[in-house]
Amino acid sequence: MNSSNLLTQFYATRDQYRSNADLAVAKAEYCKASELLWGALTQQIKALAAKYNITIGKHGEFFDFMRQIAEELNDQALYTEFVHLNALHRNFYDEMIPPDVFPEYYERAVTLIDRLATLVGTVS
Repeated sequence: MNSSNLLTQFYATRDQYRSNADLAVAKAEYCKASELLWGALTQQIKALAAKYNITIGKHGEFFDFMRQIAEELNDQALYTEFVHLNALHRNFYDEMIPPDVFPEYYERAVTLIDRLATLVGTVS
């Protein structure tokens, strides 16, 4: 699959997950919304990785890639934020994010997704 088609696929899946997360939030299904937001974030990371001709196939590889990007950009906060947002994935299984705190995680996830989307456009 060529790079353009791959990006289109990652973005379509990202947008579907994000839309479904919004529906879950509207129903106060925060555990479900957490996993969908995590999925949207990981699809965005896969899109950025594809611009570097890197394929991410395992959970740990997201951490490796984000660490690499943070180092390349000299922006440790980028990696730290990603690690923090891994709580969205854990929340699906352990319900560790209280409902009153969930909106903060939601906003932080959307902000990181948007930032990574911008980075995709800067990689040639």
